[in-house]
Amino acid sequence: MKGSKYLATAGGICALLALGCGTVAKTLVMNNPKVEKILTEPKPDRAITHTGHIEYVGDDDDRITVLYVTGTPYEMGYEQGQLLAAQVRGTIQDVEAGADKFLPKELRSSNLISASDKQGIIDEILDRAWQMMARYTPTEDLEEMAGLAAGSGIPLDMIHRMHAIPDVGETSCSGLVAKGSATRDGHVYQLRILDYGANFNLQRRPMITIYRPTTENANQYATIGWVGFVGAVSGVNEKGVALSEMGFGNPPGETLSGEPMPFLLKNVLRYADTAEEGAAIIRAARRTNSYVYFLGDKHDDPIGMITSAQRCVAYHANDSDSLLVDGATLPQFRDVVYGGHYEEKQAQLVHEMQGKIDVSAIQELARQIAMKSNLQTVIYDLTADRIWVANRKDKTRAADRPYVEFSLADAWDKPSPPATADAPTKIRAGN
Repeated sequence: MKGSKYLATAGGICALLALGCGTVAKTLVMNNPKVEKILTEPKPDRAITHTGHIEYVGDDDDRITVLYVTGTPYEMGYEQGQLLAAQVRGTIQDVEAGADKFLPKELRSSNLISASDKQGIIDEILDRAWQMMARYTPTEDLEEMAGLAAGSGIPLDMIHRMHAIPDVGETSCSGLVAKGSATRDGHVYQLRILDYGANFNLQRRPMITIYRPTTENANQYATIGWVGFVGAVSGVNEKGVALSEMGFGNPPGETLSGEPMPFLLKNVLRYADTAEEGAAIIRAARRTNSYVYFLGDKHDDPIGMITSAQRCVAYHANDSDSLLVDGATLPQFRDVVYGGHYEEKQAQLVHEMQGKIDVSAIQELARQIAMKSNLQTVIYDLTADRIWVANRKDKTRAADRPYVEFSLADAWDKPSPPATADAPTKIRAGN
C-alpha cells in the first residue's frame, strides 16, 4: 500500500478513522517525528567559534575603526558587540537623543510632557515601524542584530529601533558612477554622498566593517558606516559591486511594510556578483519608500534604479541622451550614471568633467553638491579596490574634511583567524 512517507502508522490511523476517532488520528499524525520535523522552525546556529579583530586607519579626528568579522551572521554581530560594547551603547544613546525629530515641533518644545514620556512616544513609533518591516527583513540580518545584542548586552528592541530609523526618516543624497571614456584613467569610480543623519551624531564613531561570512555563496563585503549600525547605506563587495543611494520624494503608496532599505542593500553586497544581479535583488524585493540606487560594477556598465513600493525602473549608462523622471528631464553623459539633490548643478559639473573624472575631481564635485547636512562622503575606485572616506566633524560637512584612504584589496586578502572550538567567546546562546 502506497501513501505519504510521513504516515508511519497508516494502518492504525485508518482503523481509528473507521471508528470515527478523527481527533486521535490527528494527534498521532501531528506527533509523528517526521511530521514534527518538517513543521518545526529550525533552530538558528548561534555557536560562537570565530573572533573578530579591530584595526584603525586615519589619524586623530579623522580616525576610523576597521572591524573584521567572520562566521555566521549571528557570530559576526556577536563579535562586534563583544569588541565594541561601550561604543555600541554610545551610538544608541546618541541616536535616541536625535530621534526626537520624529515628534511634532510643539511637542518637542513642550514642558507639559516629561522627557521620559516623549521618549516613550518615540519608542512606540519606532517599535511599530520595526514590526511592519521585521517580517520582510533577511534572516541573516535578524540574526546579526540578535548577535549584536547578545555580545554587547544591549536589549534587542533598542537595536531594532535604531535600524528602523532610515526608512522612517527621509534622505536626500547624491551619487555618481563613471567609467571608461568619462574618467581620466579608464578606472571605474563611484561617489556616495550621504546628506542625512547629522542630528544622530553617528560621525562620532565611524567604522568600516569587513564581513567575511561563512554562509554558502556569500561574498566578502565592506560596509562604510558607524559602530552599532549593521545595515548598509554605503558599501562594496569583493566582486567590485558598490552602492550609492538617495531618497526620492514622497510618491503615493509609500509604505514601511517591506524590506528595510539598509538590509536590502546589504543583501546586494552579500549575494550579487554583478550590478545586474544587484538590480535583480532590488527588483524582486518587497520595497518600502522611494529610493534611487546607483550600482557600480568594476567589470560592467553601472546601473541606476528609480524605485518605490510600486515602481522599479532600471537604466544603464549610454541607454539614452536624457532621462525623463516624473516630468523632469535629466541629461545623460557617456559612461556615467548620476543623480542628486542639486541635479541641475550636478549635471553641469559632470558635463564639464567628462574625460577628467578621477578621485580629486570627484572630491571637488562633492564639495560643490553636498548639502549642509552632509554626514559621510565615500569615493570608490572599483578598478583598484580602494576607497576614500570623509566624515562630518561638528558642523563641518564631510565633503569639506580630509579623506582617509583604505585598501580593500588588502582587506580581502587578510587571512581570517581560524575557527576553533576553544575560541575565547565560545558559547551556545539562547533565543
